[in-house]
Amino acid sequence: MSLACAACSSDITPATPTTPTTPTATIFGLTGQVVQAGTTTGISAATVTLVDTLGNAVTTTTNAAGAFSFATSFAAGTYTLVTSAAGYAQSAAVMTIPVDSFTVQLPRAGTAPVTTLAVVIGGPSTLTVGSTRQLTATLVYTDGTRKDVTSVATWASNTPNVATVSISGVLTANSAGTATITAGFNDVTGSLVVTTSR
Repeated sequence: MSLACAACSSDITPATPTTPTTPTATIFGLTGQVVQAGTTTGISAATVTLVDTLGNAVTTTTNAAGAFSFATSFAAGTYTLVTSAAGYAQSAAVMTIPVDSFTVQLPRAGTAPVTTLAVVIGGPSTLTVGSTRQLTATLVYTDGTRKDVTSVATWASNTPNVATVSISGVLTANSAGTATITAGFNDVTGSLVVTTSR
């Protein structure tokens, strides 16, 4: 005996094959500035070369303000940025892309690298109890240049009952006596001895 199903169909249409898509690598640009070490002075006509891990290199030059940008986009990864300019020591830095921007500091050729030397605190050394004064903190570099770090320095007082200092450098005299106020920035610290009286 054979059974037939009028509603059944043996016609099965295979799904249309799809071609797998290949993910594309995200690419990024790179901009930055080349400056004289320890300053914000841009270096013009500096040569900036970006080298990938395979040794492929792309080169650009800085404009009058020391700014540079690459016309080529780059895939995320590790690169070496080599920077050189007449009268300056060459720099080679390993960097990871993506990065918003990159600043290269070039020391003058034949000069010692510029580093932080000290923090100098500016303000009164005597104060009347109950009064307040704004102190300043200035970072001094080994080449003599200076930078105001009042708002970002780490302030402290060794005798808070005599005088306190806020995170922004505001000094308050609480009672008669002597206190040492310090301001730190990175690896350097400055101090100021303050005498308070009634």
